[in-house]
Order: sequence, then structure tokens, then C-alpha cells
Amino acid sequence: MTRLRGAIHKIEADATAKVVLVASSGPGVFCAGADLKERRHMSSSHVKEYANSLRSTFSYFEALSIPTIAVIEGAALGGGLELALSCDLRENATLGLPETGLA
Repeated sequence: MTRLRGAIHKIEADATAKVVLVASSGPGVFCAGADLKERRHMSSSHVKEYANSLRSTFSYFEALSIPTIAVIEGAALGGGLELALSCDLRENATLGLPETGLA
């Protein structure tokens, strides 16, 4: 999240930026979301802090004054869905919130 927030800050400061494309570096999935195995070892306060950081970063991204496009070529799950929803969406995307069963 720190790297994403830093990238958003650079884009915001770049007057020549006209559009942001967010894409996966791997085929078949846009973003599978957080590593739930890692989350299992976090304290409840750390999970809350992490979730607040995610929300803040996605809100910051959504507020950019230039168009943001999620290049969704596969599944966008959990936090990946939240990132995609911060952008304009592409047709034929698979979106979901698999962690809802964790509540």
C-alpha cells in the first residue's frame, strides 16, 4: 500500500499525466486481494489499521482529477475489487468479495 500511495502522489504531482491505467503484471487475474494467510497472524488492531490504510489509499486514488482505468483481464477479488471500483471498470470482468465468509 505504501508503494501504491507513493505512486498516486507522483501521478497527482505530474501535470503531464492524462490518464492512469492499472493492470496486473501477470496473466489471468487483475488482483486476488490481500494475503489472508498473512492476515491470520495480525492482531485485530493491526487488521483494523491495515483496512483503514486500504480505504484511505483507494479514496485518495479515486479522488485523482484524471481518469483512472482498471484493465481487468481476469478476477478482481477482495481488495483487488476495491481497487477496481476506484477506477472505471472494463466489461467481462469477474468481481467478488470472498472474505465476506470470514466475518
